[in-house]
Formats: sequence, structure tokens, C-alpha cells
Amino acid sequence: MPYVSDGRKLIEHAFRHGYALPAFNFCSLEMAKACVEAAEELQAPVILQTYPADLSFGSPRVMAAMVRALAEEAGVPVMLHLDHGGGLGAVVECLRAGYSSAMLDGGGMALAQVLEATRRAAEVAHAAGAALEVAAESFNPGEAGATDPEEAARVREAGADMVACAVGSEHGRHSRLDLGRLEAVAGAVRGPLVLHGGSGVEPADLARAVGLGVAKVNVGSASYRALLRVWRERAGELSTHRAVYAEARAAVGEQARNYIALLGAAGKAKLFSA
Repeated sequence: MPYVSDGRKLIEHAFRHGYALPAFNFCSLEMAKACVEAAEELQAPVILQTYPADLSFGSPRVMAAMVRALAEEAGVPVMLHLDHGGGLGAVVECLRAGYSSAMLDGGGMALAQVLEATRRAAEVAHAAGAALEVAAESFNPGEAGATDPEEAARVREAGADMVACAVGSEHGRHSRLDLGRLEAVAGAVRGPLVLHGGSGVEPADLARAVGLGVAKVNVGSASYRALLRVWRERAGELSTHRAVYAEARAAVGEQARNYIALLGAAGKAKLFSA
């Protein structure tokens, strides 16, 4: 199945069919390949995404070319997303390279600024035939960052194809979701929602979140921990670099399979038509 160049199609498919796309952060070929292989095994659509700091290992053009090649050899839908894009310039650079989707990170900005930035970024993303994600955390200084449902709805109205909401998940740490707040956000936005920090969320909470309209869940820490565990604990015991890479890929793939199943994405590839 070809690379999904317009991320809106896959995100809307997940939203309409009641599952969430696992969005796996990666910074190398073995990580990307492990996630695609897991998706093929479970016949699931999948998102690969790059964090800005990891683009120092390969430019957006390099990452896009690699993911496109993997996708074209795979039998499942694969799209590429920019995670935590720091501004319009980062969004434009990745979209020009061929990314399917990009996130505009408005952290620290006032609501009015985020809405204006969203309008401009949405115009660019949609002209490029791609999707836009925007975070809707608290825009009030001094607050903990929980998403206000009405503010999230305004972000959606400004042009965001998916809205990332802060409802209790924490990057890399065990966390429980405020499901009541998530339900209120879902009722106001009435469109695809995104959860960041998915690695540590209680599985039962994730399952409930998918039922409330979460269509994308970011998974980074779980994959990186699996990779680092192999390098730290097994590199000295394995005879070749190829053996280390193979075991690391297997470990990342195991994590990917777990999240694909947990988010209800297994078997959904056959339902998607590009």
C-alpha cells in the first residue's frame, strides 16, 4: 500500500471507525522498520513521527524519503508526522519534505496567538495536502495546563484537523486520565483528539479515551526505553553489530505491537482506502 501523503485521510478514518492510530517516535531506520513490521503483522495503519531534536540525525528530507520507501514496501497504510513543531517555519520545512502531517506547538503562547498561528499553519498544511495538529493546553499563566473544552473547540474551528489535549497524561511516567474532562473536550471539539505521553497511561484509560474520540496517541518513551535496554544490557554479549540491531528492532517491535493492539488499530488496514 502506498505512503499516505495526506494525513487527514487516515486520521479521519481512525476517528470514524473508533480506533486510535499509534504514533511512534523514531530516530533511526531500525526503529522505523520495527514499527512498520509490527503494523504489517497486525494489519494496522500506523504513524511514524519525528521529534525536532531527532532531526539532527537526518533532515526532514532524509526521514521522509526513508519512511516513504518503507511504506511502499509495506502492505499497510503508513504516514509521517512532525511532533512538537516549534513554529510555522518547522511546519513548512517538513511539509515541503513530504510529511503527511505536522504539529504546531503553541506552548507558552496566549490563546489569541495560537488561534492566529493555527489559521496560518492550517492554510499552509491544507494547501500542501497534509494534516495539522495543534495543542490546546491551558492558555492562562499559572494554571496546571489542563485543556479547557471551549478553548479546544476554538482551536479546532481555527483550522486544526486534530487537537492535542492535556487531560492528565505525562511523558514517560505512569499516569491516569481525567476522563470527565476528556469527555467534555470531545463534546466541544467534535473531531479527532490527540493524547501525548501515551507510554505511561493506564491501559484501561487509553481504551476509554479511544471511545471518546482520541484518534492519535503518541508513543515515544516506551520505544526508546526498549531500544536503550538492549544497548545497555545486551550489546556486550552479542557478537556483531547486526545482532545488536536485530535484537533492538525486535524489542521496539514488541512495544509497537502492544500499543497497536491496545488502541484497537489491529485489522483496520483492510478498511482504509487511500
